Amino acid sequence: MKKAIFLTLAGAMIFSTPVMAKEVGAPVAVYLEDESDIGIPEETVLAIEEDKVISEHMNNAVIDVWDMDGEMVQDLAIGQGAVIDGKYAAGLTFELAKPDLKRVYSAKELSQGKGSLLTVVNVHTHAGYGTAKVTFYAPGVKAGQAITVYAHIDDANWVAVPTEVTDDHVIAEITANGHLAFIEAK
Repeated sequence: MKKAIFLTLAGAMIFSTPVMAKEVGAPVAVYLEDESDIGIPEETVLAIEEDKVISEHMNNAVIDVWDMDGEMVQDLAIGQGAVIDGKYAAGLTFELAKPDLKRVYSAKELSQGKGSLLTVVNVHTHAGYGTAKVTFYAPGVKAGQAITVYAHIDDANWVAVPTEVTDDHVIAEITANGHLAFIEAK
């Protein structure tokens, strides 16, 4: 009898354990809104795997960041092409992913005293490079706006990277794949 009760309790514990998110405390995007139904189930599955809504996935964009006010987050997207080690690579694509939640917290700390945190993203490509000049589409940004991009180095350090701001674009020169924080000086 004790064995039956033990097995029943053990089974209940196993089957009632919640599935953990990729990172403890990280919310999961809501995928099944009306505008997410584009009639291509494979694309919806890919969006879910990226923790993105379908519009973010289809546009290689990040428009909502965990633990940041959605109204205040700067929308970002990346198209094809980048300057890699001084040469333009037309077909190269950097993928834009949602940031890890702990990087959002770290970027918020970084922005204190520097200005307003506009967004945090995770950028990567499979191509090798020493330096990459990547152009981000940032609707609403104006030339001359005081935006600096910071690259995450390790758990406690971010470093400012060369940044250029033009109308609707922020261009950052990076030396490695990883998290970037966009901060506007106030």
